[in-house]
Amino acid sequence: MITVSDVIRHFLVRYDIGRQSADVEAFGEDYDAALIAYAAAEKELRADPQVEVVLLGADSEQTIRRTHSSYFMGAESDDPFAAHLARAGVRAPAFG
Repeated sequence: MITVSDVIRHFLVRYDIGRQSADVEAFGEDYDAALIAYAAAEKELRADPQVEVVLLGADSEQTIRRTHSSYFMGAESDDPFAAHLARAGVRAPAFG
């Protein structure tokens, strides 16, 4: 059964393209703090073409892992097949 939540939680994702690794920082419902952190991360990492920074909103981290799965296809993936491909050196496509 699918449930819908009225609560939007904010997640800052830093995705290292070369390592195929995503770092997720959760801000709960604090959009202002998430936006400040996003601006700081963009400023810090803008010159690095190997890192993508995105701010996502959803009801849970599980949802962003499903809706933005290209960021989570690396070795740390919850998907055993995706993790196997990453360990074998098969790279997920980079978007953006």
